[in-house]
Amino acid sequence: MMRSRPENRRLVQATTLFLASVGVFAWAVSALVTSDEARGLLWPNDINLWLATLLGGTAEVNAAGVRTPSVTLLPVFLSVFSISGVAIAAAWFRCRRLGQPQRNLRIANALMTSSYALLIGSAWWLVWLVGSIGAAGVLQFAAGVLPLWLMLSIAFVVWVWLDALLFVPTSGPDVAQLSGRTAFSLMVMFAAAWAAVSFWMNYRLYENLLIPHGDSAMYEEHLWNVWHGKGFRSYLDQGLFLGEHIQVIHLLLLPLHMLWPSHLLLEMAESAALASCSIPIYCIAKRHSKDATAAAMVGIAWLFFFPMHFLDIAIDQKTFRPIVLGLPFLFWLIDLVERGRFGLAALCLVLALSAKEDMALITFPLMLVMGMLALRRRRKIVKSGEEQSGEPRRPLETDRKAEWWCFGMAAFSVLYLLAVVLVVIPAFRAGAAVHYSRYFGDLGRSPRELIQTTITHPAKVLTQIFSLRTLLYGVTFLGPLAFLPLRRVFLLAAGVLTFVMLSLIQLGDGSLPPIPYHHFHAPLLPVLFWAAAVALSRFRNGSAASAALLVLLCCLFTSLPASTTPLGLTFWSTESPFSRTALYTLSDRAMLERAAMVNRVVEQIPPSARVASTDYIHTRLTHCERSYDYSGYVRAVNNYQKGVPPDTDYIVIDTGHRYSEIRRPEDVPELQADDPEWRLLPDTTNGHFLVLERRK
Repeated sequence: MMRSRPENRRLVQATTLFLASVGVFAWAVSALVTSDEARGLLWPNDINLWLATLLGGTAEVNAAGVRTPSVTLLPVFLSVFSISGVAIAAAWFRCRRLGQPQRNLRIANALMTSSYALLIGSAWWLVWLVGSIGAAGVLQFAAGVLPLWLMLSIAFVVWVWLDALLFVPTSGPDVAQLSGRTAFSLMVMFAAAWAAVSFWMNYRLYENLLIPHGDSAMYEEHLWNVWHGKGFRSYLDQGLFLGEHIQVIHLLLLPLHMLWPSHLLLEMAESAALASCSIPIYCIAKRHSKDATAAAMVGIAWLFFFPMHFLDIAIDQKTFRPIVLGLPFLFWLIDLVERGRFGLAALCLVLALSAKEDMALITFPLMLVMGMLALRRRRKIVKSGEEQSGEPRRPLETDRKAEWWCFGMAAFSVLYLLAVVLVVIPAFRAGAAVHYSRYFGDLGRSPRELIQTTITHPAKVLTQIFSLRTLLYGVTFLGPLAFLPLRRVFLLAAGVLTFVMLSLIQLGDGSLPPIPYHHFHAPLLPVLFWAAAVALSRFRNGSAASAALLVLLCCLFTSLPASTTPLGLTFWSTESPFSRTALYTLSDRAMLERAAMVNRVVEQIPPSARVASTDYIHTRLTHCERSYDYSGYVRAVNNYQKGVPPDTDYIVIDTGHRYSEIRRPEDVPELQADDPEWRLLPDTTNGHFLVLERRK
């Protein structure tokens, strides 16, 4: 009796394990879909009900009148098995040209690998169980890591079968390999589509009057005031904006703004800037991987990377930050230094630093790392004698020049940061410390206090750095990149200062970590993608494209529960406050009517007037003579007193925005005096806005 071949036995074992793992995964999915606690971490309830129905379940109404899913194991198992069967059949057909032993072994390996991934993904309940019985910090970590855990497991399974389907070792051409021009063109098409969708979302928020003035539309006010001779300022506060940040990069848009004086110009520029980062990513990845297909996939992965999405539209709908305009220059800085183009690199460095002084926290260690790489490369050339062998890979003089240039720019970055934080910004603040020192909570409220705490209470600082929240940040940034940057740990050292700063930031009540839902992590992203792109050089014989495909899939799948763009399931919900109907297409009739009344308000305010207004409507009044803030904040422009500056001509109150405490004329403090100096103009907006005029 003939004994079965090893590859056949392995195929049978792999099939058995795969069937068992599919059963375990089907149980885990059904438990997740029906778990009241866990499913809210992934997607809204209506999306969960839709998924339950898709998996063969039903929706039931509980005693509280809430629709909840009911899912049994068998239909989920059949659904997962059917999808898996299609993948297996396609891979089997694709490998038909291989010999039977090689084909069986290839399919068996894919089955075994995907089985392990399904079993790991099925262990989500262990993560949640450990978190639920632990302290609050453990629970927060478990809640943050659970969506990534699940999505990365699914992405890995999909990658296993796409890899088996696309990257088949044959003597003929591989259909997965594209020409350089085709790969680049495909990536540019994705970037253009992303920029168009991004601008549409920002445009709809603006039209729906949902973009705040502070930290968003006030930057357009800077441009308007500059070319109207009022200085580089917003009237939110006294003095020039340089007392807040040395952040002037948006002044590059001034010529265009004179042709199209609109906040939407800035939104379009930001969308284009983020999308354009795909191009230097492609250049870096192609140079290191020698594979255009892999480079294009990493470039597209940038567009799917959900921490980047919050740079475009933050969790609080702040849509424009000038620091984003500096990201392309930071990417190009890396690319140009690697190519030895130091003149253009110096220009990119200056432009990156002009985006915000925070950029120096990246450019300093980045230049150190790149200088040390050049030094190591030169020493290796000298030691091996490659320079005298005839054809060195890189001239020795270029590396020597790179060393001096990089170390010089690192020193420049340090001096620039110290000068800005300790001298320049305080000079515009009458000697006061930079305002964002208070972001670090009890660690200190000024640079001096922060340094003092670090020296006198180092354990207090180290405890916050080496915490579960910091670990969650690391997983959040590295998980969507399939942890590929860890293959180039030395390059990641370029982001250590920024990452430590992110770990120390304390905002609000701590219920929602600031990372990656705001903009603080922006300078770190080029370092992460640089490390991922360089890591592709570790893969040979066409495997770089396979590794890049894994990165692309991880970015795509982790966006499903985390992103608020159309890539995320939340966008398609009808219940979430971040859905398309809540923010972009507006299903609420009152919010639609409020947005339609904006022009009626603007028509009542003369351009020569000095107007104080609440947020949101404030974004449409920045082209007046002066545009003050009307809120509970005390401002320097009013000598830190409540009310409005004495030269104010009009007050405009948005009664429908989320933070409004004034809903009716009776709630307006200026109308409560016995002899008020303000009069309420006739209502033309159905009560959505109140317009007050100072009596003559």
